[in-house]
Amino acid sequence: MAKEFSGEQKLRIVLESIIRNIPKAEQSEKYDISEEEFQTWHDHLIQNGGKIFDSSSQFGSGSKRTKRKMSPLVKFFLIISLLGNLGLITFGLVYIINQDSKKDEWVQDSTNSIDSPINLRNDSAVQNSAQDDIEPSPPKEIPLEVILENGREKPFRLPNEEDDIGNLLASPNSLPAPSLIPPVSITEPANEVSFMGKLYEGRHVVYLLDVGTYVLDGSESVQQFKKLKESLINSIITLSPNSYFNLVLYWNLRDAAALGKTLLKADHENKKYAIDWITSLGDSSESIKSDRNQYYPKELLSFPPAAGIIGPWYGLSTAISYDPDLVFVMAGNVPSYDRSEVPRSHYEGLGKINFDKLQGNQVDHTNINALTRETARKWFYAITPISSLPSSEAEVENMALARLGIASNDSKKAVYQPLAWNRAFENFLSSLEVGFDRIPKTHFIVNLPQHVSWPSSLLNSVKEFAESSRGSFSQNLTLP
Repeated sequence: MAKEFSGEQKLRIVLESIIRNIPKAEQSEKYDISEEEFQTWHDHLIQNGGKIFDSSSQFGSGSKRTKRKMSPLVKFFLIISLLGNLGLITFGLVYIINQDSKKDEWVQDSTNSIDSPINLRNDSAVQNSAQDDIEPSPPKEIPLEVILENGREKPFRLPNEEDDIGNLLASPNSLPAPSLIPPVSITEPANEVSFMGKLYEGRHVVYLLDVGTYVLDGSESVQQFKKLKESLINSIITLSPNSYFNLVLYWNLRDAAALGKTLLKADHENKKYAIDWITSLGDSSESIKSDRNQYYPKELLSFPPAAGIIGPWYGLSTAISYDPDLVFVMAGNVPSYDRSEVPRSHYEGLGKINFDKLQGNQVDHTNINALTRETARKWFYAITPISSLPSSEAEVENMALARLGIASNDSKKAVYQPLAWNRAFENFLSSLEVGFDRIPKTHFIVNLPQHVSWPSSLLNSVKEFAESSRGSFSQNLTLP
């Protein structure tokens, strides 16, 4: 059933289309009406809209009023009311005039009562004349000597030379002692950042999130990534409006994108942009690849890291270029990056690279002796919690050999040449233009699949930098 509109609503719909230049089809779809009906309203307004300014139509039959005659009784009460109001006004005017005359008489009496040499009178004669109700007798003549003597009298005593001039002046009132105004307590702007249940000191913060497809390796990794995004969103929401932040996404070896070219004020609009970007990543490899590069790609950033800086060090170089107080690095299992997505130019500065082994085209068929297997098992038992150990010893051995980069003839698993993470860290340190006293506090949050660890060269360098920057290192905080 079509919706019925009043005349005023039809006028508003047509005027909205005219003023805002909205097409007829779009306006019709917005208000769920047909284009023919909208065109009818529009034509009616154009043809008949000018009539509202016609004086003859303005005062038409609708504006006529029927005149009614007043009854005699109503006229009588109206006359009585007018006469009453007129009488009250007259009484008020008479009362005000009488009050003014009384004031004039009081002033005249006060003037005549001044005892001066010119107005001296015989009080007894005046009283007798008032009592006898006869004309007042002329004033008694006063001798000239008396008048002169009265004129020579001074109303104030002249000061003597011995008088102290300070005694002649009125003693001034003592000035009140000034009271101290209590200091106004000014609330300092928030200088803390909340992240994953902890508070960190700082107002300028950069969030660094690893969004390589390897962060979704397995169902547990997917859950870890979801919880990490929730923690990141909560931290951005709770940022003080006086804070500044930026969000940098990095992946593989030398790919990154940022929310802005500089630090952004933590207002509602910028927070919404960051949250929308994080939410759009989704939980699949396709969604991450399509949405992780939608803001400022690395080509538009003002600080390109030098060659030979890869992985988390590449993202950290970009974050430090914003000169923040805090950096949160959320890293995944970057050594297992998709080598098909990385061009050879990204390996520059890392030394000689065997690209055949790097791409996994060769398989190691060397037999693994029993001592190596036993050593690998003991090492794996030592570093793995009991609750995370596999059920069988054979699985423990396979996981240990895989973690160490050793494959047997049976597994047929490719052996990749490890990257020079030590050299990447050295390149990163040499590219820093400031000392460690000005390096932002960097907190690493590393999420890895179970039974997986970073190469020791990468892990040790990350821990070393976190400690040197007065930051922290934690691993798998999102796991139960």
